[in-house]
Amino acid sequence: MALALFLVFLYAAGTALVLPTPLEAVLAGVKFAPGWAVIAVATAGKFVGAYMIFYLAVCLKRLPRVQNWGATNRYARALMEFGHKWVDRFGAPALFFLLLIPGFPDTGAVYLLAIAGGRPLAFSLATAAAAAVRLSLAYLGIWSVAKYLGE
Repeated sequence: MALALFLVFLYAAGTALVLPTPLEAVLAGVKFAPGWAVIAVATAGKFVGAYMIFYLAVCLKRLPRVQNWGATNRYARALMEFGHKWVDRFGAPALFFLLLIPGFPDTGAVYLLAIAGGRPLAFSLATAAAAAVRLSLAYLGIWSVAKYLGE
């Protein structure tokens, strides 16, 4: 059970960091551990992965080389302007609602908002909360279907 939960944690953190895959795949761990434990560990993994991205982005944005690149490259400037406007207008709650889309690979959205935003804790909590809600709803749906089918 401990190994399964460790793998769930790594996969959840990986979906925030590099894996463009849906988080709901961690529910395969329910075969080896209780559902509540899988959801809790996956949520923690998602928080840690998102916080690492947001914290790294905050540090990278302060580097003179990155600031110079953002000022001279028109595509980077347009992307940053869009990201800043989005973050200023909608903030972390919008990220929460965006990430509630079932099966949505959220790696790209997390990276864009990490670069544009400056509040790692707020955005990481929004990412983790959305992961908890998505996983809970998916688990309840799978559990209900299994009960209905008589398994």
